[in-house]
Amino acid sequence: MSATQPPADFNPYHKWLGIPEKKCPPTFYELLGISLDEDDRSVIESAAKRQRTHVEEYLGTEWNKFANQVISQIDEAELTLVSPELRREYDRKISLFKKRRKNRQIDPYAPRRARPAGGKSNRVVGEGSGLLRDYAGIVLILAIAFFGMAAASFWLPWGKLQADPEQSEQVNEPPVKKKEVVVKAEEPPEPQLGVGMEFKRLPAGTFVMGKKGNKSPNTLLHQVTISKPFDMGIHEVTQKQYEAIMGSNPSQYPGPDNPVDSISWHEANEFCQKLSARPEEKAAGNVYRLPTEAEWEYACRAGTSTVFCFGDDESLLGEYSWYKQTAQSTTHPVGKKKPNPWGIYDMYGNAYEWCHDWFEPYPSEPVTDPQGPETSRGRVLRGGGFSNSATFCGSGERAYVSPEINRHSYGFRVVRETASVQE
Repeated sequence: MSATQPPADFNPYHKWLGIPEKKCPPTFYELLGISLDEDDRSVIESAAKRQRTHVEEYLGTEWNKFANQVISQIDEAELTLVSPELRREYDRKISLFKKRRKNRQIDPYAPRRARPAGGKSNRVVGEGSGLLRDYAGIVLILAIAFFGMAAASFWLPWGKLQADPEQSEQVNEPPVKKKEVVVKAEEPPEPQLGVGMEFKRLPAGTFVMGKKGNKSPNTLLHQVTISKPFDMGIHEVTQKQYEAIMGSNPSQYPGPDNPVDSISWHEANEFCQKLSARPEEKAAGNVYRLPTEAEWEYACRAGTSTVFCFGDDESLLGEYSWYKQTAQSTTHPVGKKKPNPWGIYDMYGNAYEWCHDWFEPYPSEPVTDPQGPETSRGRVLRGGGFSNSATFCGSGERAYVSPEINRHSYGFRVVRETASVQE
């Protein structure tokens, strides 16, 4: 067997984290090594950090694909267990999962059905291990019982994404006699404003922010007014754009047009400051910054009040988003999925996006241009990332982590303030 081809039955949970094979695939509690009644946020975060450290040593090796997928699951476990709402929903479903695992109806080592010639897929141990093909009836029951969340949280497909290179059409034409061209001296091109970023001017308006059917103060429905128009980046900041300003590219999923990833809040904020400080931006009156959480949700909803900007049907999410079920464990070039009704792309999935605000519970009364508290336990992230299930991608879903953290799925988009925006 090739050194770059791990065995098909390799179990990273057992080999790297010491989780007994009979408990694989693990629950989020087992994955982090904490008890079911542990609710101290700092303990949960420390446990996730400890488990990540065990796995991160395999990044950049022949085990890289496994490592990225397990880290993605650890991230999702942490975000779920520190959120009271997501944790309650998860806990309601976990007993059924453990019962089926005990009966080995969820079997990470189930034999795979032969695939057509020419197709080959390797999957990480866990819920992406081929059961969708071999046990369709069981998976259907799980899908109904878990509402699409628990199954997506445990199953980690890792089939290699392959794209056929575009073939350029060759056309044989008769040679054309070239005319002599006089080359004239030209002025050097002016620096490109905003390093090529495109923006959409969004109108002022009032909308209902939060999550329907949830009375938690963290997602409480409340009225928000955005008092003036603003320019929202229609794409996440790409690696090419980030490197043009910062001189480096920390991304783990390289691609010039992919969103920059592995970015902390401080790094995203520094990018905005450096871009704003360029002479040509100052001359144009442009200032760049992270969107407030209210601006982000206003832009994401695009005048809608449903779970997603396209409605409540989660099955359509793949048309708009690179998320856990469509991304195949990597980011993708921006702007390749459908935009929302206001022409903004990738608001769900691809990169998990930093917002300006520190996190705090929502108020119950109407507010205008909220910007969050002076400080709190973490900065807000919105939209979910390529490794997250649909649960994290709704318009009203929110998460928060320390601004120093730069996990693999974290990126951002920017708002542009300009003198041309009228009050």
